[in-house]
Amino acid sequence: MQSVEDICSNYKVILASSSPRRYEIMHDNMGFRDLETIKPSFEEDLDKNLYKNDPIKYVIDTSRCKAESIVSEFDLERDKQKKLIVCADTVVIDWDNLIYEKPGTKDKQLANLKRFCFESDEPMRVVTAVTIISSDASDVKMTQFHEVSNVYFDSTIPEQVVVDYVNSEDGLQVAGGFKVQGFSGILIDRIDGDYFNIVGLPLNKTFKRLLQLASM
Repeated sequence: MQSVEDICSNYKVILASSSPRRYEIMHDNMGFRDLETIKPSFEEDLDKNLYKNDPIKYVIDTSRCKAESIVSEFDLERDKQKKLIVCADTVVIDWDNLIYEKPGTKDKQLANLKRFCFESDEPMRVVTAVTIISSDASDVKMTQFHEVSNVYFDSTIPEQVVVDYVNSEDGLQVAGGFKVQGFSGILIDRIDGDYFNIVGLPLNKTFKRLLQLASM
C-alpha cells in the first residue's frame, strides 16, 4: 500500500469541487498538500422526480455526471501525467425521500430546518457520493462509492434558535442549509456515521480508496 507521499510523487491529485470544506478534508486531514482544485461544469440539474423511489441514486448519478464533465474537458488519454481526480456530491434526504440541496434563500432554509427539527423524530440522511477518476497515458478508469450518515435533530430546541441561525446567513450554500461543524451544530442531538461525510467528504472511505487506486 502506498503512502500519501508516494501518491503525490506519482500522481497529480485534483479535487473537482469548489467546496472549501472538501478541500480542508483532503488537504488537512488526508495530507494532500499539493492539491489542485477545479470546478466541474455539470449544472446539477437532474430531474428529482425520477428518483422518488431511490433518492440515493440521485446523488450517485450527480457525482458521476460531474466526473464525466471533467473527462470531457480534459484530454486525459493524451495527457501522460498520471492523475487522481476526486468528484463528490452531497445531499440531505428526509423520511419521505425528499432531496434537499443548497437552499439558496433564507425562507427556504428556515422551512427546511423547521421540518428537520420539529416534524419528525426520524433522522435526516446525509449522503455523499464520490467518483474518482484515475488516469494515465494508456487508460482512464472511474470508480464510485457512497456514504450515509444519519443526523438526528433536536425537537426540543427553541424555534427562535433556528430563526437566529437562519438570520446569521450561514448554511445557505450547503446541502440542507446547515453545517454540522458550525453554529447550526446546536440544532443537532446526535449523529450516527462518519462526521466528515456530513461536512462534505467521507474521510476514511475516500482515503482508503485513493490508496487502493494508486496501488493498482
